[in-house]
Amino acid sequence: MKKRFSEIAGWSTLLLILCQIIPLNRIEPTAETPKSIPVEVLSVLRTHCYNCHSGETRWPRSAYIAPLSWYVTGKVRQARQAFNLSGYNSFPVVKRQRLAATLSRMALTAGINKHGQIPGFSAFRLNERERMLLIGWLSGNNRE
Repeated sequence: MKKRFSEIAGWSTLLLILCQIIPLNRIEPTAETPKSIPVEVLSVLRTHCYNCHSGETRWPRSAYIAPLSWYVTGKVRQARQAFNLSGYNSFPVVKRQRLAATLSRMALTAGINKHGQIPGFSAFRLNERERMLLIGWLSGNNRE
């Protein structure tokens, strides 16, 4: 029994070590600062959204330790596909309006602070002032 356990533990350890060799795409796409977003709003977005929704991700340690890194990089990839703030300048008006509507719905709910809980990234905690600033910008913007 002990021999069998030692054998399983040894193979498991070897497998975990080999998992570290699998390369993951953590290359950052070219990031461009959105020009039409006010500085105060951009500050809120940089603080709370940019890690997952832009090409300016500051990868946590968990993004370098397999198999957790597979999950973390996959979640960031999903977030960028949903919307990538690095490409905001090139978004057509319709896409900006859809994005504003989606973000407004999220910002209006108390559940926004449960959004985007990815291991290694700091918890998403939007305070009331930041939430109201974001809602104000979203309701008055993107109607060009």
